Amino acid sequence: MIGYILPTFLLGLSIVFVVVFEHRRLDEGEDFDWKTGFGPFGIEALIFTMVLLWLLPGGILLIGPVMLILSVLSPAGRLAWQEYKRPRVVVSIAFAMMLFVGGFTPTSPPPSPSEWGQPLFTENPNAPLYPAGEQYTWLELPEQLGDTDLEIIQSLTLRLPFQYGPLGAEATAFQLASMLNMEQGRLNQAIELLDQKVSLPGSLDVDEMLLLSIPADPTHHYVSSENSIDEVVSVRLYELRSLSIGTSENGLKVGEVLCVATSNWGGELEVLVVVRPVGHTGISNDRYAYSLAVDWLSA
Repeated sequence: MIGYILPTFLLGLSIVFVVVFEHRRLDEGEDFDWKTGFGPFGIEALIFTMVLLWLLPGGILLIGPVMLILSVLSPAGRLAWQEYKRPRVVVSIAFAMMLFVGGFTPTSPPPSPSEWGQPLFTENPNAPLYPAGEQYTWLELPEQLGDTDLEIIQSLTLRLPFQYGPLGAEATAFQLASMLNMEQGRLNQAIELLDQKVSLPGSLDVDEMLLLSIPADPTHHYVSSENSIDEVVSVRLYELRSLSIGTSENGLKVGEVLCVATSNWGGELEVLVVVRPVGHTGISNDRYAYSLAVDWLSA
């Protein structure tokens, strides 16, 4: 519940802070009118921004640049910034700080299907501190099959500090993770397990790994009448390549990674990660890990 309330509370608190700060700064006898103190439609724009954070894909990543461009292009907007520069700058700084602090809000536990048993790991020491998140890891090795048929499964819940609504959150998060190379820390644990359990031409170095996107549809439809699942969810496929083993620029392919993502109100992203070594039968006949994804979605 805290994940739903805290972001909006912190953003509202930043506006209250500026009103109090400006009121105390003024000389005696003067009064700071919160309705007009931020300029024409200033308080309305702030409230509108808070509402859009819950509704628009990309959240502040889209709202911030658009509002800045509009205020610069408009002559009236430029005049308002000159006249009300101080309260606007202060509330903008407070706004940014509150968004940053909101990224440390604890998340809900990751989905953990009972069919998978107890996770092998319930934390990841390599995961970044920001944004907040939890990660569970399972190692599945079917009996009487070779080591190439093992699967490393990870279930994650991550905080999205820039967006509090679910619309388009998965695609934005995937794009940001790719741009900022945020997947690496979360995958290190799986790469270490892969190196321990699978016979490869050489040892895997977590610092010498490359995730290469596989062209595929950005969504996949999972249907299961038994589990009452009928959902179209965001997916991404990657080749996992070792630069320390391979001799080419893109290294040697040692596995494939499937990511399935859903999002919740309040700024939470849930991600299923399935890592399979080269030679796994599922890469050719069950690339989207149907049974695992259905278990995870139903959890």
